[in-house]
Amino acid sequence: MTGEGKGGGNQGQPAPFLRKTYELVDDATTNHVISWGPSGKSFIVWKPSEFAANLLPLYFKHNNFSSFVRQLNTYGFRKVDPDRWEFANEYFQQHNRDLLLTIHRRK
Repeated sequence: MTGEGKGGGNQGQPAPFLRKTYELVDDATTNHVISWGPSGKSFIVWKPSEFAANLLPLYFKHNNFSSFVRQLNTYGFRKVDPDRWEFANEYFQQHNRDLLLTIHRRK
């Protein structure tokens, strides 16, 4: 029996959605579109339209921003600021990629 699939990944591996999202946020070349928040404990999508059109398809099989947000919600992310697209999960932190293993998808 393997722990692969759409759940929380297998032994030693975070779920693909979490890995890809971390890579997106952590890529300094895209900071004008998506970046870590000032504390490194949240991330901000500065340009949702550009994010959906140009970045999402590079990592996922779609370019739908609302689907991305729904997926974040299934992993326990919460919108931090009502005035911008800022999301946080206590285990999604800059310079702490290993914490991704503690994030699990809700059923």
